[in-house]
Amino acid sequence: MVNYQFQAFANSNNTLLVGKMIAVTSLGLYAGTALTFNTVIMPSLRKFSSSSSLAIWHESFQVSKVQQLSLTAVGVATNAGLFHKTKNPFYLYSAVALALTFPLSILGLRPISNKLIAIREANTVQGKANSLKDSESDDSVVDRLLSRWNLVHGARTALSVGALLSALYAIIADDSVHFILFK
Repeated sequence: MVNYQFQAFANSNNTLLVGKMIAVTSLGLYAGTALTFNTVIMPSLRKFSSSSSLAIWHESFQVSKVQQLSLTAVGVATNAGLFHKTKNPFYLYSAVALALTFPLSILGLRPISNKLIAIREANTVQGKANSLKDSESDDSVVDRLLSRWNLVHGARTALSVGALLSALYAIIADDSVHFILFK
Protein backbone atom coordinates (compact mmCIF):
# COMPACT_ATOMS: atom_id res chain seq x y z
CA MET A 1 0.00 0.00 0.00
CA VAL A 2 2.75 2.45 0.96
CA ASN A 3 4.74 1.58 -2.16
CA TYR A 4 1.69 2.28 -4.31
CA GLN A 5 1.11 5.63 -2.59
CA PHE A 6 4.74 6.60 -3.09
CA GLN A 7 4.61 5.61 -6.76
CA ALA A 8 1.43 7.64 -7.20
CA PHE A 9 3.13 10.66 -5.66
CA ALA A 10 6.41 10.20 -7.52
CA ASN A 11 4.73 9.83 -10.90
CA SER A 12 2.36 12.74 -10.60
CA ASN A 13 2.39 16.47 -10.92
CA ASN A 14 2.98 16.57 -7.16
CA THR A 15 6.63 15.78 -7.78
CA LEU A 16 6.95 18.78 -10.07
CA LEU A 17 5.16 20.97 -7.57
CA VAL A 18 7.49 19.94 -4.76
CA GLY A 19 10.50 20.41 -7.04
CA LYS A 20 9.34 23.89 -7.98
CA MET A 21 8.79 24.78 -4.34
CA ILE A 22 12.25 23.55 -3.35
CA ALA A 23 13.88 25.33 -6.30
CA VAL A 24 12.23 28.68 -5.61
CA THR A 25 12.82 28.41 -1.87
CA SER A 26 16.52 27.65 -2.26
CA LEU A 27 16.97 30.35 -4.90
CA GLY A 28 15.04 32.87 -2.83
CA LEU A 29 17.08 32.17 0.28
CA TYR A 30 20.34 32.37 -1.67
CA ALA A 31 19.43 35.58 -3.48
CA GLY A 32 17.97 37.13 -0.33
CA THR A 33 21.07 36.40 1.72
CA ALA A 34 23.33 37.67 -1.06
CA LEU A 35 21.28 40.85 -1.45
CA THR A 36 21.39 41.41 2.30
CA PHE A 37 25.17 41.20 2.25
CA ASN A 38 25.47 43.69 -0.60
CA THR A 39 22.80 46.16 0.44
CA VAL A 40 22.81 46.03 4.25
CA ILE A 41 25.84 44.38 5.81
CA MET A 42 28.62 45.69 3.59
CA PRO A 43 27.43 49.34 3.50
CA SER A 44 26.95 49.24 7.29
CA LEU A 45 30.52 48.08 7.79
CA ARG A 46 31.84 51.31 6.31
CA LYS A 47 30.58 53.13 9.41
CA PHE A 48 32.96 51.27 11.74
CA SER A 49 36.69 51.02 12.20
CA SER A 50 38.44 48.53 9.97
CA SER A 51 39.07 46.11 12.84
CA SER A 52 35.39 46.13 13.82
CA SER A 53 34.27 45.88 10.20
CA LEU A 54 36.61 43.00 9.59
CA ALA A 55 35.42 41.15 12.69
CA ILE A 56 31.76 41.54 11.70
CA TRP A 57 32.45 40.60 8.08
CA HIS A 58 34.42 37.53 9.17
CA GLU A 59 31.67 36.25 11.46
CA SER A 60 28.99 36.85 8.82
CA PHE A 61 31.15 35.20 6.18
CA GLN A 62 31.75 32.12 8.33
CA VAL A 63 28.05 31.65 9.00
CA SER A 64 26.87 32.20 5.45
CA LYS A 65 29.44 30.22 3.47
CA VAL A 66 28.01 26.81 4.42
CA GLN A 67 24.48 28.06 3.84
CA GLN A 68 25.32 29.45 0.40
CA LEU A 69 27.10 26.27 -0.68
CA SER A 70 24.16 24.12 0.43
CA LEU A 71 21.64 26.37 -1.29
CA THR A 72 23.73 26.32 -4.46
CA ALA A 73 23.74 22.53 -4.53
CA VAL A 74 20.00 22.27 -3.86
CA GLY A 75 19.13 25.03 -6.34
CA VAL A 76 21.25 23.61 -9.16
CA ALA A 77 20.02 20.05 -8.59
CA THR A 78 16.32 20.94 -8.42
CA ASN A 79 16.44 23.27 -11.42
CA ALA A 80 18.36 20.69 -13.45
CA GLY A 81 15.78 18.08 -12.45
CA LEU A 82 12.94 20.38 -13.40
CA PHE A 83 14.56 21.02 -16.76
CA HIS A 84 14.93 17.28 -17.29
CA LYS A 85 11.25 16.71 -16.49
CA THR A 86 9.73 19.71 -18.27
CA LYS A 87 12.29 20.61 -20.97
CA ASN A 88 11.64 24.25 -20.08
CA PRO A 89 14.94 26.02 -20.86
CA PHE A 90 14.40 28.63 -18.14
CA TYR A 91 15.04 25.96 -15.50
CA LEU A 92 18.31 25.21 -17.26
CA TYR A 93 19.19 28.92 -17.36
CA SER A 94 18.46 29.09 -13.66
CA ALA A 95 20.64 26.07 -12.88
CA VAL A 96 23.53 27.39 -14.97
CA ALA A 97 23.34 30.91 -13.51
CA LEU A 98 23.38 29.55 -9.98
CA ALA A 99 26.14 27.06 -10.80
CA LEU A 100 28.28 29.94 -12.11
CA THR A 101 28.30 31.44 -8.63
CA PHE A 102 30.59 28.62 -7.50
CA PRO A 103 33.56 29.33 -9.81
CA LEU A 104 33.04 33.05 -9.23
CA SER A 105 33.30 32.38 -5.51
CA ILE A 106 36.44 30.29 -5.91
CA LEU A 107 38.23 32.48 -8.45
CA GLY A 108 36.93 35.92 -7.49
CA LEU A 109 35.99 35.93 -3.82
CA ARG A 110 38.31 33.36 -2.27
CA PRO A 111 41.58 35.28 -2.86
CA ILE A 112 40.07 38.43 -1.36
CA SER A 113 38.48 36.50 1.51
CA ASN A 114 41.77 34.78 2.28
CA LYS A 115 43.55 38.14 2.55
CA LEU A 116 40.83 39.51 4.82
CA ILE A 117 40.89 36.41 7.00
CA ALA A 118 44.69 36.58 7.26
CA ILE A 119 44.49 40.19 8.43
CA ARG A 120 41.76 39.26 10.91
CA GLU A 121 43.76 36.34 12.31
CA ALA A 122 46.90 38.46 12.58
CA ASN A 123 44.98 40.91 14.75
CA THR A 124 43.23 38.50 17.08
CA VAL A 125 44.13 36.41 20.07
CA GLN A 126 41.95 33.32 20.49
CA GLY A 127 39.31 34.79 18.20
CA LYS A 128 39.02 38.12 20.01
CA ALA A 129 40.39 41.45 18.87
CA ASN A 130 43.78 42.32 20.26
CA SER A 131 43.78 46.07 20.79
CA LEU A 132 47.57 46.08 20.87
CA LYS A 133 47.72 44.66 17.36
CA ASP A 134 44.72 46.46 15.84
CA SER A 135 46.78 49.52 15.06
CA GLU A 136 49.16 47.35 13.05
CA SER A 137 46.56 46.66 10.36
CA ASP A 138 46.27 49.29 7.68
CA ASP A 139 42.70 50.62 7.57
CA SER A 140 42.93 51.55 3.91
CA VAL A 141 43.96 47.99 2.96
CA VAL A 142 41.02 46.48 4.83
CA ASP A 143 38.60 49.04 3.41
CA ARG A 144 39.87 48.44 -0.12
CA LEU A 145 39.62 44.66 0.27
CA LEU A 146 36.11 44.87 1.73
CA SER A 147 35.03 47.13 -1.15
CA ARG A 148 36.53 44.76 -3.71
CA TRP A 149 34.88 41.78 -1.99
CA ASN A 150 31.53 43.58 -2.11
CA LEU A 151 31.96 44.34 -5.81
CA VAL A 152 32.76 40.74 -6.75
CA HIS A 153 30.02 39.51 -4.44
CA GLY A 154 27.65 41.85 -6.29
CA ALA A 155 28.26 39.84 -9.46
CA ARG A 156 27.44 36.67 -7.55
CA THR A 157 24.31 38.34 -6.22
CA ALA A 158 23.26 39.33 -9.74
CA LEU A 159 23.68 35.72 -10.90
CA SER A 160 21.56 34.43 -8.02
CA VAL A 161 18.81 36.99 -8.63
CA GLY A 162 18.88 36.10 -12.33
CA ALA A 163 18.57 32.42 -11.43
CA LEU A 164 15.59 33.17 -9.20
CA LEU A 165 13.86 35.28 -11.85
CA SER A 166 14.48 32.62 -14.49
CA ALA A 167 12.95 29.90 -12.31
CA LEU A 168 9.98 32.10 -11.46
CA TYR A 169 9.42 32.80 -15.14
CA ALA A 170 9.61 29.08 -15.90
CA ILE A 171 6.93 28.42 -13.30
CA ILE A 172 4.66 31.25 -14.43
CA ALA A 173 5.05 30.33 -18.12
CA ASP A 174 4.02 26.73 -17.41
CA ASP A 175 0.68 25.91 -19.05
CA SER A 176 -0.52 24.08 -15.96
CA VAL A 177 -0.20 27.20 -13.79
CA HIS A 178 -3.40 29.18 -13.47
CA PHE A 179 -3.67 32.33 -11.44
CA ILE A 180 -7.04 33.16 -9.99
CA LEU A 181 -6.49 36.86 -10.62
CA PHE A 182 -5.80 36.34 -14.32
CA LYS A 183 -8.80 34.22 -15.29
